[in-house]
Amino acid sequence: MSEKNGAFAKFEAVIQKTLVPIANKVDKQPHLTAIKKGMVVLTPVLLLGSMAAIFPSIPEFIKTVGVENWFAHYGYIFDLISKLSLGMIGLYAVLGISFFLSEHYKLYTVGSMLLSAIAFLLLALDVDKNGNIIPTYLDSKGLFTGIFVALISVEIYRFFTKHKLVIKMPEGVPDFVSSSFELITPTATIGVLFVIIRAIADNLSGGVLVPQIIMDALAPAIGGMDSFIVIYIVLVLRLVFWFFGIHSAVLSPIIAPIAVQYLSENIAAKSAGEPLTHVLTNGTLSAYANFTGSGVTIGLVIAMLISRSKRYKKVGAVALFPSLFGINEPVLFGVPIILNPILMLPFIFGGAFVGLLPMLLMHFGLLNYPIFDPPFVPVFMEGFLVGFDWRSIIVQVVQIILSFLLYMPFFKVLEKQELDRENSIAAEREKVISKEDEKLLEDLDF
Repeated sequence: MSEKNGAFAKFEAVIQKTLVPIANKVDKQPHLTAIKKGMVVLTPVLLLGSMAAIFPSIPEFIKTVGVENWFAHYGYIFDLISKLSLGMIGLYAVLGISFFLSEHYKLYTVGSMLLSAIAFLLLALDVDKNGNIIPTYLDSKGLFTGIFVALISVEIYRFFTKHKLVIKMPEGVPDFVSSSFELITPTATIGVLFVIIRAIADNLSGGVLVPQIIMDALAPAIGGMDSFIVIYIVLVLRLVFWFFGIHSAVLSPIIAPIAVQYLSENIAAKSAGEPLTHVLTNGTLSAYANFTGSGVTIGLVIAMLISRSKRYKKVGAVALFPSLFGINEPVLFGVPIILNPILMLPFIFGGAFVGLLPMLLMHFGLLNYPIFDPPFVPVFMEGFLVGFDWRSIIVQVVQIILSFLLYMPFFKVLEKQELDRENSIAAEREKVISKEDEKLLEDLDF
């Protein structure tokens, strides 16, 4: 055991020296933080778009003349909602990311959002022969272009203000007027720059717009996230961060944009009556990969509830209710799992496998693909809402069973150690206070 502990201590030292500093830098990096926060802001937009895709399915379940007539006359409303939510999610991402990055730099946030939106539209919009706007790349296909544009535009604005290349109004002029004049030079620069970028891309690609060029360049990386091997590695990496006390949100700047794009594409496919293809969304990560908390720790909670150890029984009782809402900090820090070599294997590699299982079942047609990112709701309900599939309840019961079988052998080692400690403490107390005296003290009313 001492050799194992020694090896773990060396491994921990390596992680603390390499992974932890990198994770801390990533978590504090302003551009990545802005992307992470900008993706979170999109949550209500995704919810709205998801609902707009779900409601048109109502006539399939409620087959009445009144319902069919209503949807025949007013069904276009849901298509409009979808186009104004998911159909413009690239633009909304630009606004959100530029807001948070400009806020970090203490710039004029409204101006930053305006500049970024102009730059993005210069690259993403096209017009037909009649002069009508074609908004093809305002949706998830323009998401990554929007990310780059938001970061670049805010940095240009920052450069102009930092080097005083802006028009300054005299004192006494209202701030909103002064800020508006301050935007003139960076707006002109951004306008010219992004028009040139568009012209160069158009000449080199034969008319292909920048968002499509970026999508083609990122296709191998984005498409790779549909691989179950890659998803498993991502889940393992998330749990490695947690195991060493680092919130897995440090990976959000990488995962969140892809998850948003995948959900948007699934919803669009469902609306068009086409097959759904993506399993990785924020909904599946929350409902399945983080079922009852990171590492699917409900099995460990159950093991503690039936434990003979007084300490672990109390921890299990405290952790049970939060686990039903996907919160497992009482388990992570109360057992603890974090930096506990005994629970390292079941938590990281076992937890990732149990979390991946529902996504594998989607691939084999045994569970609906995700079309919804549920809000904060209890377990079972969250899994059902992801794909509106009652089979999710059975799948999550299987996850509970697998989690229990996974954690139980390792918990038994912890339980034995704790029972030995508790028995030792009890024996020491008996030497000092007899059972009769202890009973007498308990009966006294102070």
